[in-house]
Amino acid sequence: MLETQTDEQTPPRSEVERTGKRKARTRAPVSYIPVITAILGITLIIGSVVLIYGPNDLSRLLFVTFGLGILVVGIWFAAHPFFKSSRRFTPLRREVESFMDLVQVLNRQAAAADTREDIESTKVRMHEAVERIVAQSGKRG
Repeated sequence: MLETQTDEQTPPRSEVERTGKRKARTRAPVSYIPVITAILGITLIIGSVVLIYGPNDLSRLLFVTFGLGILVVGIWFAAHPFFKSSRRFTPLRREVESFMDLVQVLNRQAAAADTREDIESTKVRMHEAVERIVAQSGKRG
């Protein structure tokens, strides 16, 4: 028979479960570099064309060239950032990847109709991997 829990027995729900909304993550300041360089480069180019008057076009050419250089650096940085997204929990990541490898092994064994012993052996290894995942959770690498 189905038993229901009273409000006193029900554990408190998280904010995500109650509202269905996740907290907004703050972006690293480094992620704004492409936007800043694009704005700066475009401002230099347009400003030098529109605002710099005079018989000498060399200064205008230098500002346009410098602005284009800043745009190129911004585009390059967006494509290949200096600061890659760093993983903080690398031991946990390794364990989860090894668990996913075991899932693939289990799937191959089931698809190939391997013996029950092979599947049970993989199942035991998966349980051991889950224990290692629990042990590694929260540890920074």
